[in-house]
Amino acid sequence: MLDKNDLSPDTAEFVIQGKTKSGELFRPSNWGERLCDMLSTTGKDGRVVYSSYVQPFTIQGVPSVVVRLSLEQADPHAFEMIRQFVISNHLLVRVGRNRPDAGATGIFPTISMERRTPKQSGWE
Repeated sequence: MLDKNDLSPDTAEFVIQGKTKSGELFRPSNWGERLCDMLSTTGKDGRVVYSSYVQPFTIQGVPSVVVRLSLEQADPHAFEMIRQFVISNHLLVRVGRNRPDAGATGIFPTISMERRTPKQSGWE
């Protein structure tokens, strides 16, 4: 896990990479979605809506999870669960973006989901 000394005052998030310290890809391949599900909600349409604190991404072909440091203040228990997951699975962690707008506030705010039509997406 990241050492507090590795973080600048501007650090807003960290990235859990889907690789172990020995360099192997972490399995199962959907581990990021599973980890993020613990803070997700279900939208009116029945789709999963991830918290803005913890979101799965694929970064350079590697499944990853971006965790906002503000989660530690909003929900210390959830932050500790994520920390223990990283430690017990020997996952690589790196500092994320250093942007003030990358932080999340409030109790589990979620990203808004926009339902787009094929025409809006430029598919037609």
